[in-house]
Amino acid sequence: MRRQVIGLAAALAMTPFGARGADLVVWWDQGFYAEEDQAVRDMVAAFESETGEAVELVFVPQWELEGKLEAALRTGSPPDLARGGPCCMRTDRWAAAGLLADLSDVVLPIRHRFFPGLLEYTFLPNLTTGEPTPYSVPLGQFGFYIHVWKSLLNEAGFRLDDIPTEWEPFWSFWCERVQPALRNALGRDNLWGIGLAMSPDASDTADGIEQFMIANSAYLSGASSSSLDDPAFQRNFVKSIDGYTTIYRKGCTPPDALSWKNPDNNKAFLEQRVAMTINTTLSIPGALRLSRPEDYYERTATIGWPEGPDGRISPLLIGFVEAVVFQQGQNVEEAKRFLRFLLDEDWLGASLEAAEGRYLPMMVEQIGTPFWADPSDPHRRPALEQLAVPSIPGWGPIRRWQSNWDTVQPSEVLAQTVHRVVAEGIAPDQAVDEAIARIKQILGE
Repeated sequence: MRRQVIGLAAALAMTPFGARGADLVVWWDQGFYAEEDQAVRDMVAAFESETGEAVELVFVPQWELEGKLEAALRTGSPPDLARGGPCCMRTDRWAAAGLLADLSDVVLPIRHRFFPGLLEYTFLPNLTTGEPTPYSVPLGQFGFYIHVWKSLLNEAGFRLDDIPTEWEPFWSFWCERVQPALRNALGRDNLWGIGLAMSPDASDTADGIEQFMIANSAYLSGASSSSLDDPAFQRNFVKSIDGYTTIYRKGCTPPDALSWKNPDNNKAFLEQRVAMTINTTLSIPGALRLSRPEDYYERTATIGWPEGPDGRISPLLIGFVEAVVFQQGQNVEEAKRFLRFLLDEDWLGASLEAAEGRYLPMMVEQIGTPFWADPSDPHRRPALEQLAVPSIPGWGPIRRWQSNWDTVQPSEVLAQTVHRVVAEGIAPDQAVDEAIARIKQILGE
């Protein structure tokens, strides 16, 4: 049974980065909602009450976490534990550099509680033996979701049942049927059928094009010359870039998508400037549920992805929010103790719910609560149903065997490729040739 949440965290002191006046220092990526951060404060307070240890909890905005962690590692003064998503955690690189503690003694005794096969996605090669090893603890997972305005569909004369399930017809539906019908019905030219990021600065752009590449059998799962030079792969890579950017070139996503940051597709959807958008968390419906419940329950929906171009169900991109323990931290064992407390006391489930389900549970036991099990929920229920669809992590199989692939992600090669096509008018095949050359350079080939 979940422990009663206790409000001890109000007295939690926040000290500057680098200061050390506690038994344990924890950096946590700042949540989207006040309730999300409060749940973490309550968890920390409960840990302090049970153990008598003093915890310094520092919330760091997502877009600052990576830089602050890298700076702390350079000076040899990182926190004991850090938690964040793939936007700001460089687990692969840190593990390969010997900066992370092996968390086998935390994770392996409870591996049976995780969804089968999911935990192993996060393992990395052991620096000594080469065996897959947990250098992080996944605390939540995200999938890839399509959010739609049912109310805007109705204004355009359509229903959810009218949305095609085939790949090309699906995207054409929003671009060539919904958008003109919606503009005509409402007398507005500032409405778009689709909200896709085209910016080199948004991870949403990279996520979107990666999903297109998975659907077109061009996913970067090899990261070697033999795969990158394969003619079939290259054709499908070009097809993916062409298909994704065509949506912009046809005027079916807002012009300012060229400069979107990560929150901007959310903003465009919430402002009803786009009839649909894609997102890797449930942050959009979460925001609606808190402030606009009628929009959450009645006017919007989360729907499944169309079949791939080959008519089969394509794997969906997934990722994880993770916690790591730094070897340079001053209390590795206490950090592990904190992780065990988080995992064993069901505070993890409480924090996921406080985050409005932005991340899905990692453990089977957590999806049976009323929060997740409501069959009438128009967003969380479809998101959970996606767990039955084949999936592939954002780093693919490469994460296990080729840790230097992590250096490709910050350089945003895929997002840059998309942006060059739409902003500079470069042909998709030329953009792909340049992207492959850049990836090879990064991989040292």
